[in-house]
Amino acid sequence: MSAAKKRMQAEVSMLLVAAIWGSTFVVVKNVLQEIGPFLFLGLRFLLAFLVLLFLSFPCIKKTNRHTLLAGGILGLFLFIGYVFQTIGLKYTTSTNAGFITGISVVLVPIIFSLLYRQRPTVSTTITVILAATGLFFLSFPRNSFSLAYGDFLVLICAFGFAFHIIFVDRYSHQHNAIAITAVQIFFVGIVSMLIGLISEPWPEHFSANLLTALFITAVFATSLAFLLQNDLQKYSTPTRFAVVLTTEPVFAALTGYLWAQEILSRRAMFGAGLILVSMLISILTRKSKNLVEANV
Repeated sequence: MSAAKKRMQAEVSMLLVAAIWGSTFVVVKNVLQEIGPFLFLGLRFLLAFLVLLFLSFPCIKKTNRHTLLAGGILGLFLFIGYVFQTIGLKYTTSTNAGFITGISVVLVPIIFSLLYRQRPTVSTTITVILAATGLFFLSFPRNSFSLAYGDFLVLICAFGFAFHIIFVDRYSHQHNAIAITAVQIFFVGIVSMLIGLISEPWPEHFSANLLTALFITAVFATSLAFLLQNDLQKYSTPTRFAVVLTTEPVFAALTGYLWAQEILSRRAMFGAGLILVSMLISILTRKSKNLVEANV
């Protein structure tokens, strides 16, 4: 098979992953009526860890104390991202959550510049202005300067994912990729489960809707998505993959419209478009040495 054909197949597969990730916003929002966010995350990530353990046990066996420490740090940022995203979904639309989560791509070069005391580039400044303007039109009510509560929580989630991206760049090359991801997934699962057991009631029964949501998010959106990304990225480039993955909020908006009858106003649609453009500019102007999100 030619290199071009392999690259096309890899990128089409990642488009499918983006569609899965985008669709999980409305899936999670719907299921939060039946289960608390911490218990849901605990079950989702522990199940995802078991799937990874079954599919990649030889790699996970390579976990050592250094991988546990690095994976724990990454898991903390991943935990912040998913907790605020999931709780935020109780108070905002899946469409808004998808686009605001995508702002993490824009936040990465800003946080990177602050951490390493580098002056932001012109393109980085432009993307921040575009993303901030887009957020204003998407999430601030007309004639108000008060950010909607659910959107504020998801914005915190975007910061968590941005820090996760940066520290993945720092630690990932030092450890087996699957092993360190398994540690992160287990960290999020066990911490979420412990908090959920203390603070949330256990569901009286697990409906078909809840079981389906757990299966989709744990198996497809976490374990298999990560394995696909690791297996296929060698056939393309990080930048091309990142561009493909910017379709995630678009799929979130599409599934929100089809499954939850979510409709963006013209004002919100303009804001969402600005956020999407800022994501694309941030990725396309990023030098090869910079960071690209490793979603798990």
